[in-house]
Amino acid sequence: MKKTKWVFISFLFGGAIGSSIALLYAPESGKHLRNDISRKTNELIDDGKKKTSDFWNSAKDKVESTFESANEALNSGVKNILHKTDMVKDALKSGIDAYNDERKSGNNKSCPVTEDAENTSKQRA
Repeated sequence: MKKTKWVFISFLFGGAIGSSIALLYAPESGKHLRNDISRKTNELIDDGKKKTSDFWNSAKDKVESTFESANEALNSGVKNILHKTDMVKDALKSGIDAYNDERKSGNNKSCPVTEDAENTSKQRA
Protein backbone atom coordinates (compact mmCIF):
# COMPACT_ATOMS: atom_id res chain seq x y z
CA MET A 1 0.00 0.00 0.00
CA LYS A 2 2.86 2.40 0.86
CA LYS A 3 4.53 1.71 -2.46
CA THR A 4 1.37 2.55 -4.42
CA LYS A 5 0.94 5.72 -2.37
CA TRP A 6 4.49 6.86 -3.13
CA VAL A 7 4.10 6.08 -6.84
CA PHE A 8 0.95 8.20 -6.95
CA ILE A 9 2.59 11.08 -5.04
CA SER A 10 5.64 10.90 -7.32
CA PHE A 11 3.38 11.02 -10.37
CA LEU A 12 1.58 14.12 -9.09
CA PHE A 13 4.84 15.79 -8.10
CA GLY A 14 6.41 15.07 -11.51
CA GLY A 15 3.32 16.44 -13.28
CA ALA A 16 3.44 19.65 -11.25
CA ILE A 17 7.14 20.16 -11.95
CA GLY A 18 6.67 19.44 -15.67
CA SER A 19 3.77 21.91 -15.89
CA SER A 20 5.78 24.62 -14.12
CA ILE A 21 8.77 24.17 -16.43
CA ALA A 22 6.50 24.20 -19.51
CA LEU A 23 4.94 27.50 -18.42
CA LEU A 24 8.32 29.05 -17.66
CA TYR A 25 9.78 28.13 -21.02
CA ALA A 26 6.67 28.77 -23.12
CA PRO A 27 7.49 31.13 -26.02
CA GLU A 28 4.22 33.01 -25.59
CA SER A 29 2.10 34.29 -22.75
CA GLY A 30 -0.60 32.05 -21.30
CA LYS A 31 -3.40 33.88 -23.11
CA HIS A 32 -1.72 33.53 -26.51
CA LEU A 33 -0.82 29.92 -25.81
CA ARG A 34 -4.41 29.08 -24.90
CA ASN A 35 -5.63 30.79 -28.09
CA ASP A 36 -3.12 28.82 -30.18
CA ILE A 37 -4.14 25.57 -28.51
CA SER A 38 -7.83 26.37 -29.04
CA ARG A 39 -7.28 27.29 -32.69
CA LYS A 40 -5.25 24.15 -33.39
CA THR A 41 -7.80 21.99 -31.59
CA ASN A 42 -10.62 23.47 -33.69
CA GLU A 43 -8.61 22.89 -36.88
CA LEU A 44 -8.03 19.25 -35.91
CA ILE A 45 -11.73 18.79 -35.11
CA ASP A 46 -12.79 20.34 -38.43
CA ASP A 47 -10.26 18.21 -40.31
CA GLY A 48 -11.53 15.09 -38.53
CA LYS A 49 -15.13 15.96 -39.41
CA LYS A 50 -14.19 16.50 -43.06
CA LYS A 51 -12.28 13.21 -43.28
CA THR A 52 -15.13 11.36 -41.58
CA SER A 53 -17.66 12.88 -43.98
CA ASP A 54 -15.49 12.02 -47.01
CA PHE A 55 -15.03 8.45 -45.78
CA TRP A 56 -18.75 8.06 -45.08
CA ASN A 57 -19.72 9.36 -48.54
CA SER A 58 -17.16 7.09 -50.21
CA ALA A 59 -18.41 4.05 -48.31
CA LYS A 60 -22.02 4.96 -49.13
CA ASP A 61 -21.19 5.24 -52.86
CA LYS A 62 -19.42 1.87 -52.83
CA VAL A 63 -22.34 0.18 -51.07
CA GLU A 64 -24.84 1.66 -53.53
CA SER A 65 -22.67 0.56 -56.47
CA THR A 66 -22.40 -2.96 -55.05
CA PHE A 67 -26.16 -3.18 -54.55
CA GLU A 68 -26.78 -1.99 -58.11
CA SER A 69 -24.35 -4.57 -59.50
CA ALA A 70 -25.92 -7.34 -57.43
CA ASN A 71 -29.40 -6.29 -58.52
CA GLU A 72 -28.35 -6.28 -62.19
CA ALA A 73 -26.77 -9.73 -61.83
CA LEU A 74 -29.88 -11.07 -60.12
CA ASN A 75 -32.20 -9.65 -62.77
CA SER A 76 -29.98 -11.05 -65.53
CA GLY A 77 -30.00 -14.48 -63.87
CA VAL A 78 -33.78 -14.44 -63.48
CA LYS A 79 -34.24 -13.47 -67.14
CA ASN A 80 -31.86 -16.25 -68.16
CA ILE A 81 -33.75 -18.82 -66.08
CA LEU A 82 -37.10 -17.69 -67.49
CA HIS A 83 -35.75 -17.90 -71.04
CA LYS A 84 -34.39 -21.42 -70.48
CA THR A 85 -37.66 -22.46 -68.85
CA ASP A 86 -39.61 -21.19 -71.84
CA MET A 87 -37.28 -23.08 -74.18
CA VAL A 88 -37.80 -26.33 -72.22
CA LYS A 89 -41.58 -25.81 -72.19
CA ASP A 90 -41.59 -25.19 -75.95
CA ALA A 91 -39.44 -28.26 -76.60
CA LEU A 92 -41.65 -30.41 -74.40
CA LYS A 93 -44.80 -29.10 -76.09
CA SER A 94 -43.28 -29.75 -79.52
CA GLY A 95 -42.38 -33.29 -78.46
CA ILE A 96 -45.88 -33.95 -77.15
CA ASP A 97 -47.43 -32.49 -80.31
CA ALA A 98 -45.18 -34.63 -82.50
CA TYR A 99 -46.06 -37.71 -80.47
CA ASN A 100 -49.78 -36.99 -80.71
CA ASP A 101 -49.54 -36.32 -84.46
CA GLU A 102 -47.69 -39.59 -84.99
CA ARG A 103 -50.15 -41.46 -82.85
CA LYS A 104 -53.13 -40.01 -84.75
CA SER A 105 -51.64 -40.88 -88.11
CA GLY A 106 -51.33 -44.53 -87.02
CA ASN A 107 -47.60 -44.83 -87.63
CA ASN A 108 -46.77 -45.79 -84.07
CA LYS A 109 -46.21 -49.48 -84.89
CA SER A 110 -42.48 -49.13 -85.07
CA CYS A 111 -42.13 -47.02 -81.93
CA PRO A 112 -40.34 -49.15 -79.31
CA VAL A 113 -41.41 -46.87 -76.45
CA THR A 114 -45.07 -47.37 -77.30
CA GLU A 115 -44.59 -51.12 -77.68
CA ASP A 116 -42.80 -51.35 -74.32
CA ALA A 117 -45.54 -49.36 -72.63
CA GLU A 118 -48.23 -51.58 -74.18
CA ASN A 119 -46.36 -54.76 -73.18
CA THR A 120 -45.89 -53.52 -69.63
CA SER A 121 -49.56 -52.66 -69.26
CA LYS A 122 -50.58 -56.11 -70.65
CA GLN A 123 -48.25 -57.87 -68.22
CA ARG A 124 -49.74 -56.06 -65.25
CA ALA A 125 -53.29 -56.93 -66.28
